[in-house]
Amino acid sequence: MKKEKELKQRVLAYVQEADEELLHLIAEVAETYKKQKKGDWWDELSEIEKVAIQKGLEDANNDKVLANEDVMRMFKKWH
Repeated sequence: MKKEKELKQRVLAYVQEADEELLHLIAEVAETYKKQKKGDWWDELSEIEKVAIQKGLEDANNDKVLANEDVMRMFKKWH
């Protein structure tokens, strides 16, 4: 706990003396750390969702897609 308090004091001292460039850098590091700590959204998906996304990517890579206009025309009869 003492080490953590000392680190916070050191970081606060850097922030107090920092110019704008260093403040941006500190903010970026903190935001990146927070995102990494949070985890990747992919890991939160169910297996069914992952399979569906992978199938969609595979279809797109193999040109098995329809233009938006074609899809809208197909569904127009239900609207």
